[in-house]
Amino acid sequence: MPNCNVHGAVFHSLLSLVLLTGISLLPGCSSGKQSAESDNQSSDDPSTPGIDSAADLMAKGVEPDVGADSFTSSKVPLPDSANRADGAASQRSLQNSGSMAPAPPNAPPAGSDAANSAADRPTGFPLAEQTPAPPGVLDQPREPSDGSMASRAEQRSFRDDLTPNELAGFLEGADHDMQLTQTKMADQLEASKMMKVIAKKKLEAAQKLIDHSDASEAQRIAGRRGQLQALSHLAAMGDVTAADELETLAETNLESPEATIASDSRIVLIGFAVDDLQAGKPDAADKIVTLVEGVHPHPSSDIPSILVMGRARQMLARYGQLDHAAKIRERILSLYGESSDKLIAKVATDAAGTTKFESADRLLLQILGDENVTVDQWSDVVRELISQAPDMETVQYLASAALQLEAADRDPFVEATFSLLQEQFTDPEEPTTEEVQTADKARKTRQQVIGTRFDFDRLPSVDGKGVNASEYQGKIVLMPFWAISFPYSLQVVPMLKEIQQRHPDEVVIVGMNLDPEEAPLRESLAQQELGFPSFRSLSSATQSVANPVAARFGLVSLPFVAVFNQQGYVEALDFTGRQLESIVDQLIKN
Repeated sequence: MPNCNVHGAVFHSLLSLVLLTGISLLPGCSSGKQSAESDNQSSDDPSTPGIDSAADLMAKGVEPDVGADSFTSSKVPLPDSANRADGAASQRSLQNSGSMAPAPPNAPPAGSDAANSAADRPTGFPLAEQTPAPPGVLDQPREPSDGSMASRAEQRSFRDDLTPNELAGFLEGADHDMQLTQTKMADQLEASKMMKVIAKKKLEAAQKLIDHSDASEAQRIAGRRGQLQALSHLAAMGDVTAADELETLAETNLESPEATIASDSRIVLIGFAVDDLQAGKPDAADKIVTLVEGVHPHPSSDIPSILVMGRARQMLARYGQLDHAAKIRERILSLYGESSDKLIAKVATDAAGTTKFESADRLLLQILGDENVTVDQWSDVVRELISQAPDMETVQYLASAALQLEAADRDPFVEATFSLLQEQFTDPEEPTTEEVQTADKARKTRQQVIGTRFDFDRLPSVDGKGVNASEYQGKIVLMPFWAISFPYSLQVVPMLKEIQQRHPDEVVIVGMNLDPEEAPLRESLAQQELGFPSFRSLSSATQSVANPVAARFGLVSLPFVAVFNQQGYVEALDFTGRQLESIVDQLIKN
């Protein structure tokens, strides 16, 4: 499990390489091929069947099926409108859709021509008996296998006499194998194991290609990109060492004379800087701006660069760094806004965002900063915003704003926001109305759970040993809700541990895991223990409510912490970490 101070939001920082490679280990991302030769090869080429990458889809004028984070899937965030749905969208998917790890949305249906064509293509790594590696590239297992596909694959080793062409072919084939793993393997636990094996082999092959005495410069560049990509795959699966290596490698390659490597590395570092912003690091906003100012157009990375800059602009605005967000907006438009490529210009315009939320953003910051703002002033801004743009983006923005106000105990402003939303959006057939109703239902659920008890003893634990809730009677319990599918869900843990260390006799931490049954939970915990016990509430695609415990607590965003008082009642819910210390201090005094 990642250290959340440093890599707790690696999920977000990997946006860059997901788009560069077209492949991600995060459920819900599209897959595709990537090699030195394929940079300039059209995805319409009949020799390259399979799933298009996000960049390929954008190039065809099709918006990739990626959007706001939700428990439906760990999707790559698109700029501007996609992540306005902190509250309602996540809650709706938790309560209705039921799946935290669905099949990739861009994957061809099983049995379709595209899927069959992809399955028939030679691959670089054995996923099953019918998809062997290129002849002679991998030796047979060195020792008996435990019988699992991943185990058999992991035991196979590279031949020592591979040519640069064979290694480059393996890198391309490994990408395709990840595509097949996501779309063909029904057992998600086995698929996760297999993807980790493939990523490790890809990393090994990339290093061999970089070091090969006969490799051309173009092949070494392919190896370096493969190295970045493989580390991103591993980091996405919670490999802390890989995340550290990825950041270090990106910093090392930032000034590479090879434009593609430098560009890839800069995008990675922007992603990590966005993670730092979310983790509350004071210099993160300046770092983002500095990195973005160094971006320069390059055909192989224009769209990924635009998307990650759009994501950075959006997060800066959300965290109140409006001046920094404006600089990012200006940079996007100055680099790409007047591009002769109409697609690039359109993507840039979308990523730069509009100014329609600026007035509301500034007033929201004043409210959260305890400045003298009346409910009427806020209502006027909300009413004008709804009047000018009565669309889903506005609904999701206001739902997110209401959540921030709720977290800061600004209840009159929250009530006013939902009152105006409900006045405007009344048609039960419209998605905007559903969004408003879902967000409001979750809000009321959070209100109702305060002061109640919850029978946790009926739940299993993540380690299978059980957690006896009665052991914590008389203690203040801090309960972070988390999932390995969402590493940033644990970014609040260091703060919880600091509070616990200050009050070792009064405070304990007991987590609540929300992963589905098939998630590789024990593998992740074996890499790095959390340091506290956790109950487990299974998410399931077959249930009418995706996760009953999450729904019971009105969870709509992560991180999320429930605070139980010494008598075992829910004292408070916190989704920012800002109120936790004062809540604990007050409980101890009482």
